[in-house]
Amino acid sequence: MAANPKTERRRVRCVINGREIDVWEGYRLWDAALDANARLWKWCGGEGLCATCAVVPVSGGENLSAPTKTENFSLALWFAKPLALVRRRWKGRGVRLACQSYVRGPVEVVGVLGKAGRTAREAAGIE
Repeated sequence: MAANPKTERRRVRCVINGREIDVWEGYRLWDAALDANARLWKWCGGEGLCATCAVVPVSGGENLSAPTKTENFSLALWFAKPLALVRRRWKGRGVRLACQSYVRGPVEVVGVLGKAGRTAREAAGIE
């Protein structure tokens, strides 16, 4: 019987609302934000239902896992809200839910909601 060599997991850099943290590849972005005290909103506790942990990738968005069905559904409802300003500002920006995204490589994201997110978006030139 041939032995399967173990694939070594690597550590990758995440920057969330300006807070840097190194995490293992495959780590959930939402957990990285909690560990880094990046102050992402999280009303539903990471279940993908409320969309308050929405983030906009600044760089490395391709290093996040593909959107889940739950994420696509939640974002569709979030964008369908009657607030035209919310739809206009973030539609087409690659918004992701941190609770549904897994890190595959270096990534930098900023939160869509909250004071920490606003400060990080301003620093990144996103508004």
